[in-house]
Amino acid sequence: MAEATLDQLAYERLERLETAVARLRYVAIALLVALIAGLAVIGLQVRRLDGRIERLAAKVDGIDTTLGVRFEETNAKLDTSSQRLAVELKRIGAQIEAQTSAIAKSTAAATGAPPSPVPVPPKPAPAQPPRSRP
Repeated sequence: MAEATLDQLAYERLERLETAVARLRYVAIALLVALIAGLAVIGLQVRRLDGRIERLAAKVDGIDTTLGVRFEETNAKLDTSSQRLAVELKRIGAQIEAQTSAIAKSTAAATGAPPSPVPVPPKPAPAQPPRSRP
């Protein structure tokens, strides 16, 4: 009878051990399934995000191209305007100089004093053309 009790206890322990190992297998399998499913979801999200990034990059490239053309047009307009402005300012400066000289001469003739030389302002440095954008 002692042997039967030992065999029965050993059998119960062995059965509990097998049950624990089976449960551990189920837990390990469940964890692997959850891990694979999680990685699949993350992969899908990364793929969707990559598609969105590609579309956003295409939009930014389109905007950059459009703005680049507009900047070039604006730069060309500013260049021509600055050149016309420089010519116009030189013409106005010459007119002012001529009028000042005429006033000085008429004042000198009216008072009988010799005309004093009209101070000529120094010429400004030549204007540098604006740099175009790269």
